[in-house]
Amino acid sequence: MQRPWQIYSADPAPPDFIEAVKQLHPEAGAITAQLLWQRGYRDSLRQVPPFLDWRYYESASPLEFPEMSAALGRLQQALDQQEKVVIWGDFDTDGVTATAVLWEGLKPLLGTQLVDFYIPNRHHDSHGLSPHGLQQLQQKGVALIITCDTGSTNGPEIVLARQLGMDVIVTDHHTLDPTPLGAVALINPRQLPWDHPLRHLSGVGVAYKFLEAVYDRWPEKTQGYPLENLLDLVAIGLIADWVELRGECRYLAQRGLDQLGKRQTLRPGIAALLGHVSKHRAWQREISFTVAPRLNAVSRVEGDVRPLITLLTTQDRHEARQLAERIATLNTERQRRQKEVTRMAHAKAAQLDLSASRVILLTDDNWPLSLLGLVANDIVKTYGRPALLLQTNPETGMAVGSARSDGSVDLYEAFHSQRHLLEGLGGHPYAVGFRLKMAHIPLLAAALNQFLAQQEGTASATPKPLVIDLEVTLGQLNGQLLKELEVLAPFDSTHHPYPRLLVRNVELTQLRDNNSHGGRRYVSMVLHDRQHQHTFPAKWWDHQIGDCPQGACDLVIELEQWQSSLSAVIKELRPSETNVIQEASFQPLMDYRDRPPAASVKGLRVETCPTSRQSWRQWIQRAKREQQPLILAYAPPPEQDALKVWREFLTLCQQATQQGKPLEREGLQKRLGIEATTLNYALQVLETLGVKVLSTPEEFWCQWPPQLSSSPPTGLALERFTAAIAEENFRRRYFAAAPLQALQETY
Repeated sequence: MQRPWQIYSADPAPPDFIEAVKQLHPEAGAITAQLLWQRGYRDSLRQVPPFLDWRYYESASPLEFPEMSAALGRLQQALDQQEKVVIWGDFDTDGVTATAVLWEGLKPLLGTQLVDFYIPNRHHDSHGLSPHGLQQLQQKGVALIITCDTGSTNGPEIVLARQLGMDVIVTDHHTLDPTPLGAVALINPRQLPWDHPLRHLSGVGVAYKFLEAVYDRWPEKTQGYPLENLLDLVAIGLIADWVELRGECRYLAQRGLDQLGKRQTLRPGIAALLGHVSKHRAWQREISFTVAPRLNAVSRVEGDVRPLITLLTTQDRHEARQLAERIATLNTERQRRQKEVTRMAHAKAAQLDLSASRVILLTDDNWPLSLLGLVANDIVKTYGRPALLLQTNPETGMAVGSARSDGSVDLYEAFHSQRHLLEGLGGHPYAVGFRLKMAHIPLLAAALNQFLAQQEGTASATPKPLVIDLEVTLGQLNGQLLKELEVLAPFDSTHHPYPRLLVRNVELTQLRDNNSHGGRRYVSMVLHDRQHQHTFPAKWWDHQIGDCPQGACDLVIELEQWQSSLSAVIKELRPSETNVIQEASFQPLMDYRDRPPAASVKGLRVETCPTSRQSWRQWIQRAKREQQPLILAYAPPPEQDALKVWREFLTLCQQATQQGKPLEREGLQKRLGIEATTLNYALQVLETLGVKVLSTPEEFWCQWPPQLSSSPPTGLALERFTAAIAEENFRRRYFAAAPLQALQETY
C-alpha cells in the first residue's frame, strides 16, 4: 500500500517574521523563515535566535545535576590519596565518543592516576558493568570507576564494586532504576525535570557536562587544555545517537560541527576515517553515513572497540591511517553480513499478509543480534511501518530483538504498555531493544497492533503520510537554496528532519545503474523539465533502472552537496498523471510549556498536561471546531505516587459511605488526577477486599463489610492499579516533553 503524500497548505510566514529571520543569519532567506514557521518556531525573539546560532544560547550549568557536587567531592578524594581511576564506557558510537572525551579530558587533571579505560566486548558482554570486568579492575588496584553512557541500572554490580573496594561515579543518560543505585554519585539527565535543557543529552553530552564541572572546580590544573577541543567528539556522539537536537543537545552539536569545520585542527583519526578533507564537506551527513557506521562496525564485527579510543585521541597521523584502514575493512565485512541478513528479512516480510498488521515482526534462530537494528531500519524504509526483528533460541525459549519506528509512533511507549510480556526493555521513542519468552511473541505482536490501532483510531494499516515541506521547481535547485536550508542545520530524524522538497512533472533521463563502495545499489540520472528546459542530477538509492517509470514524474527529494557538486536525493517518486497530493493543513501550536505564565497570546489554553492521546485529540478537535490555535500552557506535572492515590481514594470512598452519598466518577477522577481506566482498577481492588460496588456510568456507591479482608486476587488487582498509575505518569511525561512537531503531526 502506497503511503499518501501531503504538502503543507498555504500558511505563509508573516513579512515581519521573515525579515527578523534574515537579520539573524547572513544566508537566511524567505525559505528559511517559512520552514521555521511551519515547524512551530514562531517566536523570532526567544525561540529562533538560539535555534539558528549557538552564540545566542545560554548554556546550562553542570551543577544543576543534583549529585554533581558529590561526584566532584569523590574526585577530590582520589586526587588527595593518589588513587587509580578507570573509565568504564560502552561500545556504540555514543559510548565510544563519551569514553574518548573522558579519557582525553581527565588526563590534564589526573595524569598517571587515570590508568585505563574498560569497554565491554559486544560479542561476550552486554551493556553495563559486569562482575568479571570489575574483578579485572580490582586486580589492577583501581579505587574509582567513572562510567559514561552506562551504569544507571547496574545496582547489583555497583554493590559488588564496593565489596571489592571500588567506588563508582555513574555518568549516563539511560533509564533510571527505581531502586537506589548505590553509586557515590549518579549524573543522569533523567533526574532532571522534563523541561530542563539538559534533560535530553546523550551519553557523550553528559560526559562533557561532567568535564565542564571538573574544569570549573580545578581551573589551575586544567587551564593548559581547552575543553572546547572535545566538542568535535561530542557532536559525533550526539548526531549518531538519534537524540533530538534541541536545547543543550543542539547547542553542543552546533559548536562541535563548527569545530569539525576547522580543518587545521581536525583530529588525525577523523581525517583518516574520511580520507580527503574538502572545504565543502557536509559534516552532519559525514557523521551519519561515514563516521558513525564505521565506528559502530568494529563492535558488530570484532566486539573489541579499544582501538577506536586510540583512533579518536591519537595525534600520530601514521597510526591513525593504519587504524582507519582496519576499520574500513571491518565496515566492509559488516556491510556484507548486513546485506545477507537484510535479504533474508525482506524474503520473510514478503511472505506476510500486511493488510491487517500495523507492525512487521520477523524472527530467525541464526540472525546476529548486533545487526538487527540496522536491518530493522531497512525494513521500516521499505514498508513505512514499525519493524521488530528477533533472534530466537529454541533451546532456552528466549528471544532478543531490536525494533525501529517509522516516526509515526513512540515505540518505547508502545512496548512500555506491554511490559508485562517482556523480560527486558530499553531504548527511546524510535529505537527499542527488548527480550522476551518465545511463547510471548504472538501476544506481543497482537498487543502492539491493537495499541497502535487504538492510537490511530482505526485497525487499518494505512502507512503514515510522507509530509513534504515545500514545492520547488527544478530551476530553483541551486547553491542558494542549499545555503538557505543549511541555515537550519543540524537536523535530526524526528524532531527536526532535513527538508523534503516536491518537484512536479520532470522526466528521468540518462539512467545508469550503480553500486556504492559498500555494495549498495542506486540509479544515477538527470532530471529534465521539458517546459522550462532545466536539468539537474539525481540519485535514487536502493533502486535500479527497471524501477524507474517513463514519462513525467513527481518527486520528493532532499538536496545534497558532495564535494562541490549538488544533486537531488530521491526519497519517493510517482508518475505525475496518477499521483495525488493531499494538503497537510497546519494548525499552529504555541509552546509555552517551559514558561506557562508567559502564555498571554490568544487561543485555546491547555493548562493541564494531557494524560492520554484521547484527551489530546479532544483538544485538537475543539481547536479545529473553533478555528483557534492551541496554547500549550501547562507545566511538567508531578509524578503520581500510587500509594498516596490509593490512600486518598480509600479515604474518599469511606467518607462517602458514612455520609450515604454516591461518588461522581468524573469529579473523583479530577480530584485524584487519574483516568477512567485507572479508577476502574481501583474499584476492582475494593471488590477483592470484600467491598460491594454498585455502579452506573456516572457514579458509584460502596457497601462496606464489617472488616476488610484481602484475598489472593487482591495482590494482582493492586499490581494492575499501580501499573495503571505508572502508565499515566509515562504518558504525562510524554506530553510534557514531546517535540512540537510530533504533536503537530497528530492533526
